[in-house]
Amino acid sequence: MRQDVALWARTCLQCQRSKIARHTRSEIGKFELPSSRFEHVHIDLVSPLPPSEGFRFCFTCVDQFSKWTEAFPMVKISAEAVAKAFYTGWISRFGPPLRLTTDQGTQFEASLFHALSQLLGTERQHTTSYHPAVNGQVERFHRQFKVAIMAHGNAQWTIVLPTILMGFRATLKEDLQATTAEMIF
Repeated sequence: MRQDVALWARTCLQCQRSKIARHTRSEIGKFELPSSRFEHVHIDLVSPLPPSEGFRFCFTCVDQFSKWTEAFPMVKISAEAVAKAFYTGWISRFGPPLRLTTDQGTQFEASLFHALSQLLGTERQHTTSYHPAVNGQVERFHRQFKVAIMAHGNAQWTIVLPTILMGFRATLKEDLQATTAEMIF
């Protein structure tokens, strides 16, 4: 009887129409491997974080080649605020990347961010819907970043942020056989 009920539920037209639609998954994209540092950068936002000195968000950047990480505390995550953080925090120090990978967040899809990318001559690459693993460089950093914040036991994560970033940059990367700092300096 159980099989009959399952078959009836799968074939009932009214049941199928009222069923919650599943998300259609796109194929995972493939990215060309960079040949030098700061050529391909992955960016994203960590939110929400516990309030710390007025900051609730963090804009993050990861260089695909060297695994160099940056994190910029933010009060708000509007397209203008994110574009400004990217320009002043990353581009002013390392120059514009040839390729930039983002998810399809509203901040990154805004006309302002498109105009900034075009002005810099940066090719935009987007992750496919429902596949955050495509932006795995930055997603892995987010997981480790949150764990590091909790491990410090300090509710003011902005205070321990420099120490956390130093820890990431000084850790030996097995695939590179070097630390991130050694790859950069």
